Amino acid sequence: MSEALIVLSGLFSGLIQWFPCGIGLAAHRYKLGGAVVRSTNTFVSLGSRSPRSFSALGQLGFLLLMLAWLCVFFGAMAVPTFVAKSLEIQPSSPFVLYALYANMLMAVVAFLAGPAIWRRIAL
Repeated sequence: MSEALIVLSGLFSGLIQWFPCGIGLAAHRYKLGGAVVRSTNTFVSLGSRSPRSFSALGQLGFLLLMLAWLCVFFGAMAVPTFVAKSLEIQPSSPFVLYALYANMLMAVVAFLAGPAIWRRIAL
Protein backbone atom coordinates (compact mmCIF):
# COMPACT_ATOMS: atom_id res chain seq x y z
CA MET A 1 0.00 0.00 0.00
CA SER A 2 2.74 2.47 0.89
CA GLU A 3 4.57 1.65 -2.34
CA ALA A 4 1.45 2.61 -4.28
CA LEU A 5 1.42 5.96 -2.48
CA ILE A 6 4.95 6.61 -3.70
CA VAL A 7 3.95 5.89 -7.31
CA LEU A 8 0.78 8.00 -6.93
CA SER A 9 2.91 10.86 -5.64
CA GLY A 10 4.93 10.58 -8.85
CA LEU A 11 1.74 10.79 -10.90
CA PHE A 12 0.48 13.78 -8.91
CA SER A 13 3.78 15.64 -9.08
CA GLY A 14 3.86 14.95 -12.82
CA LEU A 15 0.40 16.44 -13.12
CA ILE A 16 1.55 19.58 -11.30
CA GLN A 17 4.74 19.83 -13.36
CA TRP A 18 3.86 18.90 -16.87
CA PHE A 19 0.29 20.00 -17.58
CA PRO A 20 1.11 23.72 -17.41
CA CYS A 21 4.10 23.05 -19.67
CA GLY A 22 2.04 21.08 -22.18
CA ILE A 23 -0.70 23.70 -22.30
CA GLY A 24 1.82 26.54 -22.45
CA LEU A 25 3.68 24.93 -25.32
CA ALA A 26 0.42 24.44 -27.21
CA ALA A 27 -0.50 28.08 -26.56
CA HIS A 28 2.88 29.21 -27.84
CA ARG A 29 2.55 27.15 -31.02
CA TYR A 30 -0.93 28.51 -31.70
CA LYS A 31 0.18 32.07 -31.02
CA LEU A 32 3.17 31.73 -33.36
CA GLY A 33 0.86 30.29 -36.01
CA GLY A 34 -1.25 33.45 -35.89
CA ALA A 35 -4.25 32.06 -34.02
CA VAL A 36 -6.34 34.70 -32.30
CA VAL A 37 -7.21 34.07 -28.66
CA ARG A 38 -10.94 34.72 -28.25
CA SER A 39 -11.27 33.74 -24.62
CA THR A 40 -13.01 36.04 -22.17
CA ASN A 41 -11.03 34.51 -19.31
CA THR A 42 -8.68 37.19 -17.98
CA PHE A 43 -6.03 34.66 -16.95
CA VAL A 44 -5.96 33.12 -20.43
CA SER A 45 -5.72 36.50 -22.13
CA LEU A 46 -3.04 37.64 -19.66
CA GLY A 47 -1.08 34.42 -20.13
CA SER A 48 -1.15 34.66 -23.90
CA ARG A 49 0.25 38.20 -23.97
CA SER A 50 3.89 38.85 -24.60
CA PRO A 51 5.85 39.75 -21.44
CA ARG A 52 7.26 42.73 -23.37
CA SER A 53 3.80 44.29 -23.31
CA PHE A 54 3.84 44.49 -19.49
CA SER A 55 4.93 47.54 -17.55
CA ALA A 56 8.25 47.47 -15.68
CA LEU A 57 6.45 46.35 -12.52
CA GLY A 58 4.58 43.72 -14.52
CA GLN A 59 7.83 42.42 -15.98
CA LEU A 60 9.31 42.19 -12.49
CA GLY A 61 6.21 40.30 -11.33
CA PHE A 62 6.54 38.00 -14.35
CA LEU A 63 10.18 37.31 -13.50
CA LEU A 64 9.32 36.51 -9.88
CA LEU A 65 6.46 34.27 -10.99
CA MET A 66 8.75 32.36 -13.34
CA LEU A 67 11.36 31.92 -10.60
CA ALA A 68 8.69 30.63 -8.24
CA TRP A 69 7.45 28.25 -10.95
CA LEU A 70 11.01 26.99 -11.45
CA CYS A 71 11.23 26.17 -7.74
CA VAL A 72 7.86 24.37 -7.82
CA PHE A 73 8.83 22.47 -10.97
CA PHE A 74 12.11 21.10 -9.64
CA GLY A 75 10.71 20.67 -6.13
CA ALA A 76 7.96 18.43 -7.48
CA MET A 77 10.59 16.03 -8.79
CA ALA A 78 11.61 15.32 -5.20
CA VAL A 79 8.09 14.60 -3.92
CA PRO A 80 8.31 10.78 -4.35
CA THR A 81 11.55 10.72 -2.37
CA PHE A 82 9.99 12.76 0.44
CA VAL A 83 6.94 10.49 0.48
CA ALA A 84 9.21 7.44 0.66
CA LYS A 85 11.14 8.96 3.56
CA SER A 86 7.94 9.84 5.41
CA LEU A 87 6.68 6.27 4.99
CA GLU A 88 10.05 4.97 6.24
CA ILE A 89 10.94 3.35 2.94
CA GLN A 90 14.48 3.65 1.64
CA PRO A 91 14.88 6.35 -1.03
CA SER A 92 16.80 3.76 -3.05
CA SER A 93 13.64 1.65 -3.31
CA PRO A 94 12.65 0.69 -6.86
CA PHE A 95 9.25 2.30 -6.24
CA VAL A 96 10.86 5.74 -6.25
CA LEU A 97 12.12 4.92 -9.73
CA TYR A 98 8.62 3.76 -10.71
CA ALA A 99 7.34 7.10 -9.44
CA LEU A 100 9.79 8.88 -11.73
CA TYR A 101 8.54 6.73 -14.61
CA ALA A 102 4.99 7.72 -13.68
CA ASN A 103 6.10 11.35 -13.67
CA MET A 104 7.50 11.00 -17.19
CA LEU A 105 4.30 9.24 -18.27
CA MET A 106 2.38 12.31 -17.12
CA ALA A 107 4.74 14.42 -19.23
CA VAL A 108 3.83 12.45 -22.33
CA VAL A 109 0.12 12.67 -21.52
CA ALA A 110 0.39 16.41 -20.88
CA PHE A 111 2.18 17.14 -24.12
CA LEU A 112 -0.31 15.05 -26.09
CA ALA A 113 -3.36 16.54 -24.35
CA GLY A 114 -2.04 20.12 -24.18
CA PRO A 115 -3.27 21.25 -27.61
CA ALA A 116 -6.77 19.88 -27.01
CA ILE A 117 -6.96 21.59 -23.61
CA TRP A 118 -5.67 24.86 -25.05
CA ARG A 119 -8.19 24.83 -27.88
CA ARG A 120 -10.96 24.22 -25.37
CA ILE A 121 -10.08 27.08 -23.04
CA ALA A 122 -8.81 29.69 -25.47
CA LEU A 123 -10.14 29.31 -28.99
